[in-house]
Amino acid sequence: MAVEANELDAIASIQDVETILDQLLLEEAEVDDKLERLLNPNNQPDLTSLTTLQSSITIQDQISQLTERIGPVAKTASGLSERVKKLDIEQARVKECLKYVDDVQELKVHKNSIVIC
Repeated sequence: MAVEANELDAIASIQDVETILDQLLLEEAEVDDKLERLLNPNNQPDLTSLTTLQSSITIQDQISQLTERIGPVAKTASGLSERVKKLDIEQARVKECLKYVDDVQELKVHKNSIVIC
């Protein structure tokens, strides 16, 4: 619908100029309408899904960073937990031995008291 150069060259009267001007004004009005529709806030695309996607990417980055930080700590904690379990077992064994020693000493005391009687 744009005015072509050969139309401008063919202008012979004021009426031709007015006709071309009317065409240009109509084109301008159409372009203005299109711009109005494009810039209308009600016609803007819904960007919530993009915002959500961006948020999830940010969350995934944070998860990756936390995993990198927590990984070594978790390994250390696991190692400590295993050591504590071993110490608990050893402690139970020592307590059992001490009870056995106490029982033996008590038996010796009772034996000595029986021998004295």
